[in-house]
Amino acid sequence: MDSNELFLKKKKAIKKARREGEVEEGGLGMTSLMDIVSIIVIYLLKSYASDPILIQPIASQKIPLSRVDTPIQNGIAVYISTRELVFNEKKLVQLQDGEIDPNEVKNHMIGALYEAMVEEADRAKAMAKTRETEWNARVILIGDEDLKFSTLVDVMYTAGRAEYAQYAFAVIQNS
Repeated sequence: MDSNELFLKKKKAIKKARREGEVEEGGLGMTSLMDIVSIIVIYLLKSYASDPILIQPIASQKIPLSRVDTPIQNGIAVYISTRELVFNEKKLVQLQDGEIDPNEVKNHMIGALYEAMVEEADRAKAMAKTRETEWNARVILIGDEDLKFSTLVDVMYTAGRAEYAQYAFAVIQNS
């Protein structure tokens, strides 16, 4: 026999041994399954437990402390620091020591804020109408603890004129 015939004979023997041998069954290890289930459970718990409303103070803003433990409800946020008034992530009005520039306010109405809030209210009403739900006319006021009361009155009056009827004040819970 030559080397080619020996090679073919050996190849046939290997094929025969493979066909007659025991079949191994592949499977997923229990450790892998437990890892997958653990990751899914942790993800669901984190997403379920998190508050849907995220409030991030603007620069140099000190949110007041309170003992209130009522959860915050959904609404549109207005940030008021001693330096600026921010609505929908847009700086609308510059403040000087917690007071709005008198040129920006006319009869307690803040012009730039009013226009932005009316635009947002129209958008929210249209969205509520398409979803066939009631419009949530709530404003979340995130004010600085050193804010002047007159400034807060002007912001609330402007929000009321823009058809926002409910107000919520953001505070940090003091334990």
